[in-house]
Amino acid sequence: MQRITYSLAALLILLITACGTPKSTASTGTPTAPAAPPATETAEEVLEQDFRATAPEPGPAPEINLGDFEDFTLDNGLQVVLVENHKLPRVSYQLFVDVPPHLEGAYAGTQDMLGSMLRRATSDMSKEEIDEAVDFIGANLSTSGSGAYASTISKYKEEVMQLMADVILNAEFPAEEFAKVKEDARAGLAQQLSSPDAIASRVRQAITYGPNHPYGELMTESTLDSITLDVVKEAYNTYFVPNRSYLVMVGDLTPAEARSLATEHFSDWERKEVAVPEFPTPQIPDGVTVNFVPRPGAVQSNVIFTDPIQLQPGTKESIRANLLNIALGSGFNGRLFANLREDKGYTYGAYSSIGEDKLVGNFRAYANVRNEVTDSAITQFIYELDRIAAEPLTATELDNAKMQIAGSFGRALESPQRIAGYALNTIRYDLDRDFYPDYLQVVQNSSLNDVSEVAREIVTPENINIVVVGDPAEAEKLARFATSGEVTYYDANGAEVDVEGMEAPADLTVEQVLNGYLEAIGGKAAAEAIENLSVTFEGSLQGQTLTQKMVTTNDNRMSSQTMMSGMTVADQRYANGKAMVKQMGQPMELPDEAVTAMAEQAVIFPELSYLDRIDDITIEGTEMIDGKPAVVLVIGEGLRESYDAESMLKVRTTRQQGPQTIKQTLSDYEPIEGVLFPRTMVLEGMLPVPLTLKVTEIAVNEDLDEEMFSVE
Repeated sequence: MQRITYSLAALLILLITACGTPKSTASTGTPTAPAAPPATETAEEVLEQDFRATAPEPGPAPEINLGDFEDFTLDNGLQVVLVENHKLPRVSYQLFVDVPPHLEGAYAGTQDMLGSMLRRATSDMSKEEIDEAVDFIGANLSTSGSGAYASTISKYKEEVMQLMADVILNAEFPAEEFAKVKEDARAGLAQQLSSPDAIASRVRQAITYGPNHPYGELMTESTLDSITLDVVKEAYNTYFVPNRSYLVMVGDLTPAEARSLATEHFSDWERKEVAVPEFPTPQIPDGVTVNFVPRPGAVQSNVIFTDPIQLQPGTKESIRANLLNIALGSGFNGRLFANLREDKGYTYGAYSSIGEDKLVGNFRAYANVRNEVTDSAITQFIYELDRIAAEPLTATELDNAKMQIAGSFGRALESPQRIAGYALNTIRYDLDRDFYPDYLQVVQNSSLNDVSEVAREIVTPENINIVVVGDPAEAEKLARFATSGEVTYYDANGAEVDVEGMEAPADLTVEQVLNGYLEAIGGKAAAEAIENLSVTFEGSLQGQTLTQKMVTTNDNRMSSQTMMSGMTVADQRYANGKAMVKQMGQPMELPDEAVTAMAEQAVIFPELSYLDRIDDITIEGTEMIDGKPAVVLVIGEGLRESYDAESMLKVRTTRQQGPQTIKQTLSDYEPIEGVLFPRTMVLEGMLPVPLTLKVTEIAVNEDLDEEMFSVE
């Protein structure tokens, strides 16, 4: 039973994609006749081609005008910035609360949850009333752990300012809304922990900054469980103060209007001193480290090179670092992309980024590559990082980077939110008022030597962290890149794990694992006595309730119906070597492999059949699931079953289906007629977000209507 939901759901998606997608008619039409050879070119056409063959010389740096820029400070310390622009009848407001970096410890993730709670209610309005008020005037209003952003047309500038002030200053924290926010956070965290990209990002963060630095802290299931409504309220009361906040207004406002709006809505906000803790600055490693996150069954490796760097915002060095990053890997024209994708074909894309920050910035270079070329890809990364640190860019690379910045900077000025960000940075970091107006001039004047100096400071391939998320079989191949000659292993939360403890126990056999599982659920005899099993699950999918009722028999028959909004969206059956699938009442043609898959999965306890094919099963080792070790069995090709090393209950099934890794995690075992069955199942890899299914009804050895197994 533990595999059947996973298998049928996976099969359904397979059928939808493989059988239910109409074939394109574009490729079945009459072949197009070969094009006629071009006519003889005229002299004018030859001249035009010559002109297009040579890129135009870069023009002078354009003059940048951010608009009139004024600022003032209210008596309570709130700093107000106005970027006046009357070209369009629009205004935008950004309230930025400069929350000092701090460790949240056992409550990591609180600030994010605070941001989600701010818009849930005020002392005068419910969430629904806030939503209705915003929608009625066609405005935008969003909140975060560092404040709020709003925009509207000029006609409603006062109403939107009132709404934004209300959600910030008069925030209420209803318990029922907190429960929803926490559930959303739990779903988001589950999605992160099921995504190799997100796992790589989390571990990179922990390794780059360290777990004892605010930038290296991660929300985990444990910290999320610890966060209470009182913890969120305490964060709000501690950090949301006017004397650490900035109100940036952009658009169709006069200085008098800006002062009036700020004073009317924010002057009563009471100032309060906030402690600003200090932390040791994260340092680059002494040599090269290789840090591996095992993900059994992964078909590709997520590779990241990462280091903390010192790069202050609003400096010429930060501008030149941008030029460097464009040449190295910010897009299709970067060296990393040209090497790892265009030349070697290791990946769809390889990129880099350089982040500036007042406290500590970061450098990273990254790509997702095929398993078999993981070590080769790392070799090429090191080659390119060595080269850009040691050799100047070419003049062409620098010119192209300058042109790209000029184009993107100009486009950025079309965004009120980006302009607000520039104005905020100017005040927050005490920049020269001409920093952004002169930005493109500094870009234009930057030389090859200027960029090379920055490259030597930022790119240090001889002292760098390499983070890899991938199949464990690839790990030891990477030890040669580490200065220590060893690979360090981590879990998805950035916590170091004991690799020796992950090896398969020397004295444990496949037969012992299978019998251990059967004994744990109630005994082999009790399992064999289950003649049929009926289970009803419920889950939430895109805001709708999904219900699935499944019946399985010990003579390999199966019937499953999936319902949403009272409609049967899928009907799947298997009996006597025949299979049937209907979607929305319409029968689907099944390929032979689909019928075979249904036959293999129409079982209650697959472990009973595994005992008859022990020679085809191996113990791969152990993996950490919810912080506890689990023994992993490999069954055939692409199927792994994981059993808790202590209880021997099955806790996860993993199947490789093409490029997808599909997981079913099992928990909350409860007895039915003396046999333990899981009550909670989380499906990952088939949908953009994990799907949690809860058992609402379960019964064994019932009198069944044989019609439910009828295959038309």
